[in-house]
Amino acid sequence: MNILKALFGTPQYVSKTDTRADSPDPDPNDVWAFTDPDARDAYARQGKLRELEQDIRFEVMRGEPWLPEELEYKREIRRLLREGKLADKGSYWYASPFPTVYRAVRNGSLTVGGKTYRFRAGDDVVFQCRMTRDMNPDLTGPVLIARLKPTKKSMLCGQMGGAMKGMM
Repeated sequence: MNILKALFGTPQYVSKTDTRADSPDPDPNDVWAFTDPDARDAYARQGKLRELEQDIRFEVMRGEPWLPEELEYKREIRRLLREGKLADKGSYWYASPFPTVYRAVRNGSLTVGGKTYRFRAGDDVVFQCRMTRDMNPDLTGPVLIARLKPTKKSMLCGQMGGAMKGMM
């Protein structure tokens, strides 16, 4: 499921994404590396930015840096954006860390952790965190390729059944 950005498609709105074609190499310690800027702004407007940061740091990242395959995902997204195979869908994933959802413009593939993921034009591509992968054995890496349906309900990882509740 993905959350459509409230103002997407209006003339004055410019969508922001967690990765751009010209993004620098990802920092393994950047808590916001996989958070769509519009999702981050929404939490800031609600006065819940600190709660989101804690959730990402201790539930999503589990108190550790981003893993090499997670950073590899970002580099692959950057490459696919440069090649024009992916574009901003104007939405973000419904669960923390609220990564940007990208829409496949053309058929293609990305390789993360030695595994190749193929997508077709019209598919959605989105990052999947460790907790989500642990809870879903069908996810063999930090990549989900699907045709996502919109939702208005967001969720912090700490609200999920497999959450560590900030405990290490």
